[in-house]
Amino acid sequence: MVIGKMSQKRLSQYSNLLLSVIFLSVISSCQSRESLLVIRATDAPTLQTAQFDSVASVEQLDEKILSQTSHLYIGAPVTNLGFDERTYIERYLEAGGLVTFSCRDTIYNWGQIKGHLEQGTARIQCDESVLAVSFPDYSKAKTKVKPGMDRLVREVLVAPLREPMALVVTENSVVYWIERKGTINMYNPGTGQSKEIDKLEVYTGEEDGLLGIVLDPNYAENHWAYVFYSPPGDEPKQHISRFCFTSEGLDRASEKVIMEIPTQRDECCHSAGDLEFDRAGNLYISTGDNTFSRASDGFTPLDERPGRSAFDSQKSSSNTMDKRGKILRIHPEKDGTYTIPDGNLFPKDAAEGLPEIYIMGARNPFTIAINGDKGWLYWGDVGPDGNVTSDRGPTAHDEINFAARPGNYGWPYFNANNLAYADYDFETGALGPRFDPTSPKNTSINNSGAVDLPPAVPAMVYYTFDETEQFPGVGKGSRSVGVGEVYDYYNTRRHGYEFPEYFHHKLFAFDWARDWIKVVSQDKEGNFLSIEPLLDQTTLASPIDMAFGPDGALYVLEYGIGYFTDNRDSKLIKLHFINGNRPPVARISSTATNGALPLKLTLSAKESSDPDDRAVLTHSWQISGPETFTLDGQIQEINLTKAGTYEVQLLTRDEQGATATDQLQVIAGNTTPQVSVQFADNQSFYWPGRPVSYEVLVTDAEDGALGQGISPDRVIVGLSKYKGSDNRAPASLAALDAESSKGLAPGLQLIQASDCKSCHKLNEKSIGPSFYQIAEKYDQDYIAIELLAKKIINGGSGVWGDGMMIGHPDFSMTAAKQIVDYIFSVNDPVEDEFESIGVKGRLSTTGMTDEHLRISASYTDDGSPGVGKLTGTIERTLSIPVRQAEQADELIDFTIVGPVENGDARFVVKSGSNPTLVYRSMDLTNIRSISVGYFFSGANSTEVPIEIELHLETPDGPMAGKTVLNPAQPDGEAGMDVDSNGMHDLYFILKSSEADYKLGINEIKFSLNPRYE
Repeated sequence: MVIGKMSQKRLSQYSNLLLSVIFLSVISSCQSRESLLVIRATDAPTLQTAQFDSVASVEQLDEKILSQTSHLYIGAPVTNLGFDERTYIERYLEAGGLVTFSCRDTIYNWGQIKGHLEQGTARIQCDESVLAVSFPDYSKAKTKVKPGMDRLVREVLVAPLREPMALVVTENSVVYWIERKGTINMYNPGTGQSKEIDKLEVYTGEEDGLLGIVLDPNYAENHWAYVFYSPPGDEPKQHISRFCFTSEGLDRASEKVIMEIPTQRDECCHSAGDLEFDRAGNLYISTGDNTFSRASDGFTPLDERPGRSAFDSQKSSSNTMDKRGKILRIHPEKDGTYTIPDGNLFPKDAAEGLPEIYIMGARNPFTIAINGDKGWLYWGDVGPDGNVTSDRGPTAHDEINFAARPGNYGWPYFNANNLAYADYDFETGALGPRFDPTSPKNTSINNSGAVDLPPAVPAMVYYTFDETEQFPGVGKGSRSVGVGEVYDYYNTRRHGYEFPEYFHHKLFAFDWARDWIKVVSQDKEGNFLSIEPLLDQTTLASPIDMAFGPDGALYVLEYGIGYFTDNRDSKLIKLHFINGNRPPVARISSTATNGALPLKLTLSAKESSDPDDRAVLTHSWQISGPETFTLDGQIQEINLTKAGTYEVQLLTRDEQGATATDQLQVIAGNTTPQVSVQFADNQSFYWPGRPVSYEVLVTDAEDGALGQGISPDRVIVGLSKYKGSDNRAPASLAALDAESSKGLAPGLQLIQASDCKSCHKLNEKSIGPSFYQIAEKYDQDYIAIELLAKKIINGGSGVWGDGMMIGHPDFSMTAAKQIVDYIFSVNDPVEDEFESIGVKGRLSTTGMTDEHLRISASYTDDGSPGVGKLTGTIERTLSIPVRQAEQADELIDFTIVGPVENGDARFVVKSGSNPTLVYRSMDLTNIRSISVGYFFSGANSTEVPIEIELHLETPDGPMAGKTVLNPAQPDGEAGMDVDSNGMHDLYFILKSSEADYKLGINEIKFSLNPRYE
């Protein structure tokens, strides 16, 4: 079937399923190719389509679709296009296809299509011009398709670490990494083992320590390594030294101090310290501005008052005779000295500036990278802390910089794309003129170099605390950018696990605070094209360095969440792609994991799968323990007759020989106790004022039952009462990203979604105080809630040292107070929330309004000969008989209105054609009726009643109730009688003959049958 020359109104009624039918028709007509218009838009626009034989609307693009497309119309926001879709579009344009974008000002972060826009094969349409027809020839397409991220494998090699800083990978894929306090470690890929091999004595004040390491280009023969470290002692300085370096560590006697960099240690911060070699054997050295910046209100530190040199970055970054705030470029010689290569920023005679300087005007160029083929230099420069723009200058940006030649990159006078600061007098507060990027001048009394400086070079990528329009997708919140390495596909040893050719010559960058790794693309001249995602906070914990190995795998150090501490979530990981056949996924299912003798088990591998959809998988089993079994086949039955612990291993193999394993532990001779809690009225709700009757039931195959072999005093039963969401803290803030936000307290949800975790921990000091410390200091002072909430929004300093807390102006006062409320709750004594109760009783709810009742129970059995004890546990929570609409387990075609901090004041509004609220595992026992709190908005135009049907288990399951909402009554509650019992999944489905109605739902209430009241 072909959609031929249809009206737009009819077009919008067709789905992607119909598109596959179109392709069958088009593909079968090779002799006379038909023209097809494909529309990628959220809502189908009004277009002239008469010139096309067929028109189809799609939600996602792929190469199969575009190979048959004569014109592509993109009405969706460009930020909604996946980067895989972008590569398909680029290839389509290279093949001669035509692309039209709906009217918009510009297209950011997609420089790959700039040439096509200039040629006219891609265009932005703001009028009713006719769409032309083309027939692409894919033999002309050259762009590599973005590989599927389902082929990217993340492997944890070592965890935890101790403030990891930098790593190197040898030709044998041995990984060495250094830690700030001086330890040096090795990971051996042959054995999978790691160990500490050495510890260098270093000064660790401020941000100093063991900061950088790089292997000599001829390391395989000379075993030289270059190290950037802060030597202990009274003299403030950094050393760049060469050592003989092996798997045993650094040979101290071999040390050659290549360079000393004088510093100040009176005030923190910004040491940088990364090292890299280029193909010519030149060594690049990154140095920070060594300046205290937190007394500058988030702007640039230009404090020229007497004795304030440590607060003036003009002494270093913009000083042509100072090595700090720079990237230096030297050529180490065999005798431990160095020479100056041609092409640095200043002449070799030092008349204008230090000849070692390649880049000046850096703040904290923490990491650097080099494109070996091009000789291009990259660095991430961490910006200041401010997040407001004022007469003093711009809001602060982090930068990813690129240099094909030496230059001045502007700090401390400019930030981002040469946004200028004003000259500020710290003595008088007088504001001077803005600095000129074409002719910057350093007139500071702390400057020992030239006054007139080279013109400032703008950053390639830059972003603020907020979303940055030019670089969508970099996120918002705290910033701490770095660069990893430029991938060289053609110089890797390719074994099928390397990063694919798509990533060749692309820069891998990261953000320590935002927990992402992204990939930057440039054209052949170095012009920025795009920055695209690779990994995010769901799999990363503050990346701090990365390097490609000779095998084309990317090795990443994760510092962990929190400054200056040995974070438990720190680790060394390996990222690689599976470019050919992927191994299968082995999964064991068993009818039991413990039980009395004889224990009969059915083991199944049916849940095993193959990501490449191979037709045949084979399975073998190895069971070891008091008895052993070796079996083959998908399903096996075994009979265990001897007591003990058994290890079950499944080996699954695909047709090409790739394998995967899964393990399961089985205990024979003892059965886990079964513990349950039964409530007299209902298993989901209680009604305030009505006593709650409960009983704990325990049965154990070996010990008996409660009261029949099991004494009640061996069963631990506890009652907790709490308001709002479950406030139980996670094990650490680092664990928050892996948790679902559902059920978390609003304040904890806000912390989960923000950058708070970068500077605070639950019970350990980081760069900021722990939440426990804050709670101890303030939570008896109720005035502090308001003060701390304002500080969260506006930022501040001085209470916990000289650290500056970045403001969060996006937070409302309500949101900030929710965060403070949560922080104040972290040190609440457990005994205040937990009460021991008996195995049976009646709980008074008099005076309760909206608290939750949580009963937990556990019993540990006696075990049996040869088998340890087992514990059975249960936790059940009763709530008041109201479910907020926004807290539904699933919202289909509904949108939540209101921020998290609004709590129960939020509601949901219809946003699609099949609006459905789903609540899972709800007990309808003794429920007489259900009422729905609703409202029609003032913009509602329909007069047709809206039906709400309650279906059980599935959208098409039995209907347990029904009610009608009348638009003539703009708000209220609509009730439905319910005739059902037991636990069910509830589907509240809205139905109407008129699609265009504006409806919101606030809550669902459950009423007890009157005969039980």
